[in-house]
Amino acid sequence: MTVEPLRTLAAAPAALRRDLRQLLSAARSAVQGPGRQRDLVVQSLKAALAAFLAYALAHALLDDEMTLMAPWVAVVLVQATVYQSVSQGARQAAAIALGTAAATGTALLLGNQLAALLLVLPGALLLGNLPRFGNQGIYLATSAIFALIGGPLTLEVSAQRVLAALIGAAVGMAVNAFVLPPRYLRDVRRAIRGATEETARLLRAMADGVADDEMDQRADDWVDASGRLPRLVQGVRSALEWDRESLRMNMRRRRSGAALPADYGAHDVVSVLGHVTDHTREIARTLVETGRYASEERALTPHLADSYQRLLRDVADAVELYGPLVTTADREVNHQLESAVERAESGHHRLRHLLTEAPPDAAGAEVLGPLLADVRRIVAQLDYREAGRG
Repeated sequence: MTVEPLRTLAAAPAALRRDLRQLLSAARSAVQGPGRQRDLVVQSLKAALAAFLAYALAHALLDDEMTLMAPWVAVVLVQATVYQSVSQGARQAAAIALGTAAATGTALLLGNQLAALLLVLPGALLLGNLPRFGNQGIYLATSAIFALIGGPLTLEVSAQRVLAALIGAAVGMAVNAFVLPPRYLRDVRRAIRGATEETARLLRAMADGVADDEMDQRADDWVDASGRLPRLVQGVRSALEWDRESLRMNMRRRRSGAALPADYGAHDVVSVLGHVTDHTREIARTLVETGRYASEERALTPHLADSYQRLLRDVADAVELYGPLVTTADREVNHQLESAVERAESGHHRLRHLLTEAPPDAAGAEVLGPLLADVRRIVAQLDYREAGRG
């Protein structure tokens, strides 16, 4: 045995312990309160319920050997959203019916199920790639396989197999639609607050280090950290799209409310977060150049650095408050955001005044100008008085 397999075997117990700890942690989270873990538990229990009901109904209506298809299809169709259950169920039922019909017709025509399998399977696999079947195209092939290797094949057997699949599809869709149909409000709110908190954290880190003698070394870390921000904005966009889909055909739509308050549209929120994170990344990149310039003479003199430090902290406060505001529309949070924006605007004007009194040289202006411009653009995005929102 080579060294690599031995290492893999040696690491297996540690990996199992790690997986067990993660499983126990997820179980505790599911018990403690609402969250992603509890959603997964609910969805798993729903799938088990759908399988049981589908089997019971198919067992009452069909021959015993035909009941397998019903719970199998039912489990697959307890999807993440009600709309997915219906759309995927229709595609899966069509694929199973077509695959079973092709297998049955070919077997009866040839009089040999093995020869029919060799003839039908390549075509079923190819047809399964058609866009109209989506990710359910594989059931063309699997249904043909089950039909041709599951014993003697007759028209009655094939009809019962298709009927079992339809029973499973109907039960799976019904359970997902009527038993706690899934919503993803928490995912949207968590994604938005995660993006604003991470951006505010980076702004504060830059504020803390902007007057540091080792800023040029720390600035590279800020640029690396800023590279994560676009992924967070994409996470917000995906969460909003996912929640919008979960509302389609969802009976809980009115009871569970909207993902965002009425004053804040999904497009606006994603746009604001995109601009805020983009300008935060630009500040980090500019500070890298500021730090390199600082090796000879500081572009941010101690006095300017102190003012810019306070400005970044006020901007960070405003960015962090934006998350709670657009997910709750709380009046007090709105007042706090307005106050943070006003402080940031005052800090921006104060710093511009300092630069007017003591203009930097050309090299300093190259970095100080963008630093002020990007801060102003962030504040403008968060200033709902100027934007006419709220």
